[in-house]
Amino acid sequence: MGSRALGLVCLVVTMGACSQQPTPKPAPPPPAPAPAKAAEEPKTEASTTGAVMLATGIEGATVADAGASDPQATTPTTTLSGKTILHVGDSMVGGNWGLTRALEQKFTAEGAKFVRDYKVSESIISYDKSPKLKELLAKHKPDIVILTLGTNDVFVPYPASMAANVQSIVKRIGNRECYWMGPPTWKPDTGIVQVIKDNASPCKFFDGTHLKLERGHDGIHPTDKGGQEWATNFWGFFRPAPTADAGAAPAAP
Repeated sequence: MGSRALGLVCLVVTMGACSQQPTPKPAPPPPAPAPAKAAEEPKTEASTTGAVMLATGIEGATVADAGASDPQATTPTTTLSGKTILHVGDSMVGGNWGLTRALEQKFTAEGAKFVRDYKVSESIISYDKSPKLKELLAKHKPDIVILTLGTNDVFVPYPASMAANVQSIVKRIGNRECYWMGPPTWKPDTGIVQVIKDNASPCKFFDGTHLKLERGHDGIHPTDKGGQEWATNFWGFFRPAPTADAGAAPAAP
């Protein structure tokens, strides 16, 4: 009994000692996940992309605007090379001298073909009734027509009656580029210059009444020198010199 009791006591002591061991601490919970940035990243990327697209759009608009304002991009260069010029009218045309000779030199220097035709004592009415202009247009197929008519009508008593004739001549020219050189009067006219000016559209009217030309013995027809001066003034009207850019910076003193 003694040995059995002693063994039982030891067992109880041992179990008590075991039951008094500290309870193991539970494992700490996993750390909370860091705030997700994935939701913000698309927003950041979208904003960046949008900014890039916006910048690109602005840059593109700037380039387009700059191209639109470039006169070289919108205005083609005018050239006379290969074009045919038909100069017709009364004796003021000058035949092989005077006005037409000087004009021919200017046009051919730029590669154009120059054709002249004139008739002494031709008036606006007689030229309107003549088939001459129609025949010349059909034959030469000019790109530009220059009319020199009106000298023999400077002193007619009723110039307004010729308005329909001026319109008829211009209509015959069609949609070609056209210029009507008014007579360089040597005395005040009775009104034909204004009649031509008012009825020559769409032809452009060049007023020669202000010109002080050297004239021949009759005091009417220009000499070669006078014809050269007339041609030079018309050329300035036909091909005006480029004007200075108003927005350009002033030259340094």
